[in-house]
Amino acid sequence: MDQRLPGLDALRGLAAVVVVAFHLGLPIAGAHLAVDFFFMLSGFVMARTYEARLREGSLGAGRFFVQRYRRLWGWMALGTALGVLAALHRYGASVELGLSAVLMLAMVPALNVASAPYFLNMPLWSIVYELVANAAHGVRLARMGNRALALVALACALGLGWAIAVAGFPRGGFPEYHWLVLLRVGLAYVLGILLWRLWGDRPPLRVPFALSFAALPAYVLAVYLWPWNFAPLAFVLLLAPLMLFGGMSARFESAGAQETARLLGAISFPLYAVHYPAIDLLGQDHGPALLLAIGLGLLAWHRRADLLAGLRPVHA
Repeated sequence: MDQRLPGLDALRGLAAVVVVAFHLGLPIAGAHLAVDFFFMLSGFVMARTYEARLREGSLGAGRFFVQRYRRLWGWMALGTALGVLAALHRYGASVELGLSAVLMLAMVPALNVASAPYFLNMPLWSIVYELVANAAHGVRLARMGNRALALVALACALGLGWAIAVAGFPRGGFPEYHWLVLLRVGLAYVLGILLWRLWGDRPPLRVPFALSFAALPAYVLAVYLWPWNFAPLAFVLLLAPLMLFGGMSARFESAGAQETARLLGAISFPLYAVHYPAIDLLGQDHGPALLLAIGLGLLAWHRRADLLAGLRPVHA
């Protein structure tokens, strides 16, 4: 299925902007919830795009994983390269830094730095876990029935609730939460698969897109103002699916709104992949100017990509 859903593109871009705003120093402690939305959106989009072929066997699990790895590698490698420059400036060259760079450029945690395995580019942690979810999808999840998937989601929800009660919400990138983060990723990703299987592009509840778009920043602000331990679990179980429903049913009548949604979707992953080490390299004081420069650069890249796409031959 090739038809894009512009509402989901816009929400993806919004989630990336929320993460960047947090790393620029805005006091929005709940911004990590944007990553859980990414995981759910990934499960939905992977099921929508690839699951039929995975189930019938025309796309093998290995080939599916390689496609996902190649899709994610380029921008993450660029971000990690910026992280290497920042680390060289701060610490100087060392064998440990060289090994870390090799591992993280391959999208593997810097296992030689046990206390900070993603220190060259912190957002890489979510990509590593997303690839784990993709691998599980190709190997097993695509062939499981809805009831079995629902049981997996329930087990992850119960496990995540227990983890929150005992140790707090498991934050990605920190080795002490290594296994608990799998519960967090598994819950959101599997729910995304189920949302696609149960309703496809036709959500059971029509959510106005404006509410869907405002939900994430509003909830993040609410979590900051009124902290609540189980706010992340409530977000994944209730609010994130409603956001997806709004994104699925969004219809933009004006060409400008369509282009804006498309642009947000196009720049979301590049922005997510490079912003953290870029901020680290230039410093927090230059954050707003840096964000503007990155945005303008990605806009130029987007326009150039459109131009090149128009020059390519179209095959039936």
